[in-house]
Amino acid sequence: MLYVGITQASLCDHLGGDARTSNLPGTLFFAMTAMPALLAWLSPRVSSLKRNLGLYYGASALMMASLAVTLAAPVSNQVKLAMVVLQGGVSGAVMPAAIALLWEVMGRGSDESRRGLALSMAFGAGPLLAVAGSFGQTALLGGNLFGLKFAGLDYPMNFIILFAAGVPVMGLAAIFAQFFVIQPVENEQKREPVSAVIGLLIGLPLLLAAVAFMQISTIHTPLAAEVSSSTTSLQGAFFRYAGYLCAVGSALSFIYHFREIFQQRVLLIATLVTVLVYAGNVIPSNMNLYSSEVLGDIPEKYAGVQNMLRFGFKVFAGVVLGWVLTRTNPKVGILATSSIFLVALIWAMLVTGPWYLVAFGIHGAGELVGVYAPNYIVSASRSDQLRRNMAFVTMLMVPAAPAGYLYGAIVDAVKQSGWTAFGMNSTSLGFRLSFLVCELLILSGIILAIRMLPARPRPTSSTMNPG
Repeated sequence: MLYVGITQASLCDHLGGDARTSNLPGTLFFAMTAMPALLAWLSPRVSSLKRNLGLYYGASALMMASLAVTLAAPVSNQVKLAMVVLQGGVSGAVMPAAIALLWEVMGRGSDESRRGLALSMAFGAGPLLAVAGSFGQTALLGGNLFGLKFAGLDYPMNFIILFAAGVPVMGLAAIFAQFFVIQPVENEQKREPVSAVIGLLIGLPLLLAAVAFMQISTIHTPLAAEVSSSTTSLQGAFFRYAGYLCAVGSALSFIYHFREIFQQRVLLIATLVTVLVYAGNVIPSNMNLYSSEVLGDIPEKYAGVQNMLRFGFKVFAGVVLGWVLTRTNPKVGILATSSIFLVALIWAMLVTGPWYLVAFGIHGAGELVGVYAPNYIVSASRSDQLRRNMAFVTMLMVPAAPAGYLYGAIVDAVKQSGWTAFGMNSTSLGFRLSFLVCELLILSGIILAIRMLPARPRPTSSTMNPG
């Protein structure tokens, strides 16, 4: 449920949402990943790491409980859709913040030569629990799982139990986080004045406004089959361009806030590579929705097996890539995971029938770029820059967030226009075009990494103020 995308898209589809609405939880998840930078500024002390981890995991548990209650309540589907989107947003705020703190713990407590072993254990054995969770998801939502047929429970009980089951799990995470042993520092970093984070404080609300305006614009944009009025069209255009302006303003504000990072060449190039490749993180919603075209059943029936393949492949890839990292260099980790991402999208474009589901497994292995891109930046960061830099890394999903909206908009635009090609109907063509756009973004990141990133980055000796 915290890998916001497939499950939420299936639920939105069940509640009557279109492709853009179904992509909105994933889009808001990535948009809200700007929050860790703000939380890092509010609580910069190393001694607060364990407390903050407990709070973040607790907030995630509370949100899942609230969504389960809302689904059980006698309220409209619009309210339930809003709560699904909100759960995606809250997850986007607190879970990347927790991950940023976990990276800080690793950066402070382990040598670079030992990180490969740690990552191999965490992302090799860890996803086994996610496989078990996906098995439970299939049992609840229904579907076929490698020959086993599950009828599933009726809506809304299936989704209610699914999200409610995540509550005690996140509670355990909050408890286990208190067992970290963190070496105290002699001089705790103090919170900077508001003037030092003015770019962040302006950029975050502008980013949320951009997402809101873009979504509102879809309401005021008439479908091709409808008789459009000039007023409706003008309203749609107004909100759309307002969203563009807010997005540009948000980007400029964030660039200003993190300008010291952009002045370091290696970190700048690594940032560009990561943003381009992260565009693959928001494609699973479309991959799930495309299931009805290639497999002939509603998307939610395949959510469980998709997640099981996603995490099952990740188990194997996590072990292998961690072992590779212990014998190579941080750059290899980025290139390997990015290439796997690319293969997943090519598979999704070309394969139909039951074998299409393998694309989710390959994609799951590629998602480990979210581990190896941050590891590269950790290797290039000084210890006094870790919290700032890792909060910044979580924000690299923010510029990738509009890609999710773009993918959904491509599908809707092609369907509304009625385009067909190569024997495909407009729906299949729209989904495949969205996969192609994602492939081009990932490929651009791979080429940039090959040509411009050093194999073994080292922290800069700059004397700039790390705050």
